[in-house]
Amino acid sequence: MNKKGQSQIGVFIILFIVLLVGLILLQSSAQNVGLSTTAIALGGTNSNNTLLAADIPAVGSSVDLVGQDLLSTPVVVNGTTGQSVDAGNYTISEIVSTSTGVKTISFQLDDPQFSSTNQTATGSIGLNITYQYGPEGYINNSGGRALSTLIILMFAIALVILSIIPVVREKFLQKWLI
Repeated sequence: MNKKGQSQIGVFIILFIVLLVGLILLQSSAQNVGLSTTAIALGGTNSNNTLLAADIPAVGSSVDLVGQDLLSTPVVVNGTTGQSVDAGNYTISEIVSTSTGVKTISFQLDDPQFSSTNQTATGSIGLNITYQYGPEGYINNSGGRALSTLIILMFAIALVILSIIPVVREKFLQKWLI
């Protein structure tokens, strides 16, 4: 039996398994870091992502909008007339949702006169709301966003080092380099 050959095969198999698991974890972690550090713009003149809130609730009640963190000043436009809606007619804020239990952006209609004069034929109010938001899982702190990216980078460097050490220690490449 060739003990050196058996040990090299064992190291190679363990290295393969560790790198395979490490790369799978790296790939899935990097996707989540990308989602939790990127702000999303909703709406705007060059976008077709304007949120149409066709079923605005009664005065004083709220409806959950898309996103977790409100990152810009929202612009609300009446969907039927195209006129800008004054900020005194509504409130957009971050709350803990009563329906999902997570932090979300909420729209609340404040002015009863606005609701009666701007209803569509179906009795609902169509509004176009444009804003920039952080998606669910968004990291609020800029230091946290930078650190999460560095963690992925350090994990990738650790995988590279982990793959080099056994090759050097077991002298896998010795017969090809001599």
